[in-house]
Amino acid sequence: NLVLDEVDNDNLFKGGMFEPGAHERDLGVYETRDWGVKVPPRKNSIEAMAHLLNGGSIFDDMSSMSFSMSMSTMMPTVAPSPSPTSTPTGLPSSPPTVSPTESPTDEPTFSPSESPTTSSAPSIRGSSAPTTSPAPSVSHVPSISLVPTTSQEPTISARPTISSAPTPINCTDPATREQFLMEVFVACSGEGPLNDPNSPQSEAADYIINTDPLSVNPCTFTDPSQFTALQQRYALVVFFFALGGDNWLINSGWLGGTSVCIDWFGLSCNSDGLVSSILLSRNNLIGQIPPEIKALIGLELFQVIENGINGTVPTEFGLLQGLIGFDIESNEFEGEIFFDEIFNLNNIIFFRVSDNEFTGTVPWIDVVDSFPDVVQFWIAANRFEGSIGKQIGQLQSLESFFGYNNSLTGFIPSEIGNIDTLEFLDLENNLLEGTLPEVLYSITGLSLIILTNNSLTGTISTSVGNLDLLTDFWLSDNNFIGSIPSEVGRLSLLENLLLEKNQLTGPIPSEVGNLQSLNFTTLSNNLLSGAIPTSFFSLPNLEILYIENNTLSGNIPTEISNAPELRDLYLTGNILSGEIPEIPPGSLLTLEELLLSFNDLTGDMPSSICALRNDTIPSGSLISLHADCAIPPEPPEITCAVGCCTTCTGG
Repeated sequence: NLVLDEVDNDNLFKGGMFEPGAHERDLGVYETRDWGVKVPPRKNSIEAMAHLLNGGSIFDDMSSMSFSMSMSTMMPTVAPSPSPTSTPTGLPSSPPTVSPTESPTDEPTFSPSESPTTSSAPSIRGSSAPTTSPAPSVSHVPSISLVPTTSQEPTISARPTISSAPTPINCTDPATREQFLMEVFVACSGEGPLNDPNSPQSEAADYIINTDPLSVNPCTFTDPSQFTALQQRYALVVFFFALGGDNWLINSGWLGGTSVCIDWFGLSCNSDGLVSSILLSRNNLIGQIPPEIKALIGLELFQVIENGINGTVPTEFGLLQGLIGFDIESNEFEGEIFFDEIFNLNNIIFFRVSDNEFTGTVPWIDVVDSFPDVVQFWIAANRFEGSIGKQIGQLQSLESFFGYNNSLTGFIPSEIGNIDTLEFLDLENNLLEGTLPEVLYSITGLSLIILTNNSLTGTISTSVGNLDLLTDFWLSDNNFIGSIPSEVGRLSLLENLLLEKNQLTGPIPSEVGNLQSLNFTTLSNNLLSGAIPTSFFSLPNLEILYIENNTLSGNIPTEISNAPELRDLYLTGNILSGEIPEIPPGSLLTLEELLLSFNDLTGDMPSSICALRNDTIPSGSLISLHADCAIPPEPPEITCAVGCCTTCTGG
């Protein structure tokens, strides 16, 4: 089992495999669990070198990396000097310690997204003017401690047969050592980059030849795995220089005199001495990922979220067919991510590329064919266009699909109802249209539906009551009509209900009083009518209630004083009448914003409410108090004592 590494240092997954990037929502509902993943078999380094020794490619299945050295030049037939007492093998002694994150127990996470930055959370502190708490922020899934599964250490001996009449080689000669090293580097990078003295490849070559405390000498190698370890070391040193390693926040162990598997921060290896995970999120990596990444043939987990990496994603990633987790969120990548080679990664489970500048469309047929076991498909906050293919319904392991903040068009395909494993669906801020597929309400494992700011139409189905695990239901800024079904009262785990800016009609169902977990509710800017349900004010966790700009009528319920955690109450723009009720001492001490303007209320602002002003009594928190207290008319509709109301309007 693999346990993912945390990058957030607090909560590595708030929505997925590693940790959510800064763009992901802070849902706080995702948990980490061990990965029940079998790593696909691959040829070990001995077998790979056996092929090399016969003049083949140095990397198994890597046609683009031809190794130009013959057996006679790479492996000396006669050792003129004693073999070194210590031969670097690249085998780890123990995986590097990585800052742990709180260990979720349910869903693996690479180390968001919050977010892709999602809708803002409700305003915690008010100001003199009401600061409408933006929608609650949701982090997308848990972070993960990534310690890859190890495989058996190779036992095959691949020592070459010594040819007759060998030419003696002096392995102690520095020029011989340099020649051998350069042949290895050229095999990995080609001659061009190494001829540029300012390239990261030249810097890496110079470091290994002249500075590296390990003093690797391929002339003395007796085992093919040593060549693999050298190629790997070279590729990582190139990676270090290409991404400004000297300026990383943490670079301990890098360019040290040990194997890359020992104490190089952010790296872990398997039992073959192959680097299996790179976890360098939020570490000030700036630059472009070099193509030498292809040399890391054992890589399974790659996470570099929230850095300054730019350019395009190297197509050489397609050669790393053991890759399970790929998380490059919150960087500055551009261009295409769905290039042909990416679809060679048939073992991908966590695909997280949100919050970059990727363009193009999603080739859904290729995604389904090549990523059949994908669990997290995160493409949010990019520049993707086109529709969501009906093929998505074939992704039978998919748990989270984050596609918000793009330009996706068309309908939400009904085939999405075939994904029984789906838990998190966020398609906010796109150009989607049509109705919500009825089958969506049959996915009983859904805990999050966020479809805010699209052009969706139709009604909210009474089947919404089937989603008894739902914590977030966001349909604001669409064109929904009809009433709010009373079945919403069956959503006992619901925390955030966002239905503002639609064309909903009818009364607010009293069943909202059953939502004991409800924290944030906005029903503003609809056509709702009738009285304010008193049941709202018995909810133990309700902090934000926005129901302004409807046609609600009747009195302000005296029960408002019963709300133990209420922070913001917006009643502006209705046709409420009567007097504003007094509140008992000690009530509504958490209230920060009370907006009552543009109603038909009359009388005096109660002194018990004025006393809540935080500059009146120490225990009060009220910052913004709006009422129809403007003059003219004379007298005003609401008479407010000096220093009480913060904004007076003419209702």
